[in-house]
Amino acid sequence: MARILFVDDDQLTLETYEKIVSYFGHQAVLADCGMSALEMARQKSVDLIIIDRQLPDMDGFELLKRLRASETVLKIPMIMVSASHDIFTERALSSGALAYYSKPLLTNQLLGIIEEYTTS
Repeated sequence: MARILFVDDDQLTLETYEKIVSYFGHQAVLADCGMSALEMARQKSVDLIIIDRQLPDMDGFELLKRLRASETVLKIPMIMVSASHDIFTERALSSGALAYYSKPLLTNQLLGIIEEYTTS
């Protein structure tokens, strides 16, 4: 079972992620803004962080940089997602994401991401 921190300002998206991963035996930790995500990433033990590009208090790129600067979460795999397709891929990767995916994430795509980035 993986524990995934989902960061998105859309409550319906967060609830959808939570239902999907729970159904398949994983646990979701939800954050609706960057500051909340920073706190949760440091306090909760998570195996993967999936970050939306657009957040209300800081963009996903800034959040990635701040998370990568934190010793406690530095080694956690981080993925960025966005409805903006592939135009931000390079920026996401240079900000610390391991991959960039277009939204919406399909169930099999989300499960594939979890499997790929949480198994060693």
